[in-house]
Amino acid sequence: MGKLSAGLAHELNNPASAAKRAAGHLRDAMKRIKEASLELGRRQLTPEQKAEILKLETAFTQNDGPPPDPLTASDMEEQIDSLLRSHGQTDLWQLAADLARKNVGPEMLESLFAVLEQDTARAALVRIAASVEIAGLVNEIESSTARISDLVGAIKEYTHMDQAPVQNVDIVKSLETTLTILNHKLKQGVAVTRDYKGVPLLVNSFGSELNQVWTNIIDNAIDAMKGRGELRVRTYRDDGCAVVEIADNGPGIAPDVEPHIFDPFFTTKGVGEGTGLGLDTVQRIVKKHRGSIQVTSDPGDTRFQIWLPLSDASAQPNNKRT
Repeated sequence: MGKLSAGLAHELNNPASAAKRAAGHLRDAMKRIKEASLELGRRQLTPEQKAEILKLETAFTQNDGPPPDPLTASDMEEQIDSLLRSHGQTDLWQLAADLARKNVGPEMLESLFAVLEQDTARAALVRIAASVEIAGLVNEIESSTARISDLVGAIKEYTHMDQAPVQNVDIVKSLETTLTILNHKLKQGVAVTRDYKGVPLLVNSFGSELNQVWTNIIDNAIDAMKGRGELRVRTYRDDGCAVVEIADNGPGIAPDVEPHIFDPFFTTKGVGEGTGLGLDTVQRIVKKHRGSIQVTSDPGDTRFQIWLPLSDASAQPNNKRT
């Protein structure tokens, strides 16, 4: 739990820091757009001029296409900066960079200089650039807070918070929740391959105990692969049981070690790295659920298979074997 907590703290800190950083930039951008709007308000703009400013601002802020590659963006930035300088705007290089990253070409700005005099065009450009930045920052905050919400949801699902102590658990949903919780370790270099049964496989389970089974096995697999390799997760039905297979392409379990992997306090990890209780806990939980577990291991292919009796809700006679 200590390792999980540390990993989750890191996973939550990243989007939280991104949202906080974006909120700070948002405050600065709102100040710029306010000042530019006040400047434009002091000028006697015609309806046509106002319409041109609004048209460009709307077009740029709603441009959600993919950003250009760095070389293209650099070329566009130089072209925009050259255009701005030709109209007396010699200190708007940051604006040129921001617009280039949004895939705004210099030709799109020509119409602004055609209808506005120099100082008015500058205020309009500052407002447009601030609007573009605000749109991007709002998207970043939305994305970051959605990630936080997803992680909190996964934590609640993982711990079965606010849920009945004994209930029908969807095996695939349980596995996916565990993979989300362990994402901080998986994303370092483990590719996950999924092969799930098409229909829900429900198992009557005690709260979050099945999640502990998947966590211990997957965590061991990641460690065996030293954080880089392929993790294969498969589910299928075998008579009245749901079968979960978790496999990795690590070095395998040594023949002299394999008979002892479920023994309490047995571990091949260094001092302080493992208690030797992970797979013992796995076996006890599986037996508590009236299931069974077996392991087969060769170099490059270690597989844990867990059989768990399906609940009455899943025990349909027309779906016996895959």
